[in-house]
Amino acid sequence: TASGLSVKTNRGRLVATDSRIVPLHALVSVPGYHAGTVVPVLDRGGAIKGHRVDVLLPTFDQAKDWGSRLLDVKIYEPLDE
Repeated sequence: TASGLSVKTNRGRLVATDSRIVPLHALVSVPGYHAGTVVPVLDRGGAIKGHRVDVLLPTFDQAKDWGSRLLDVKIYEPLDE
């Protein structure tokens, strides 16, 4: 991942975002993804631009079933120290 952490971090429960919109290490809650529990932003990608979130799913079939959705996502940005 772009964060340098493994995709196995948080038992594979993580998302990718456009880090210009949602920074790495922020926490997000995506309705329907792991029961809406808060998961970390640990990756970004070339196809993830603007207000998009890419959720990591264990299999290709699960990703196809998830598809593309329009959802309200809660974002918890990391605090500056």
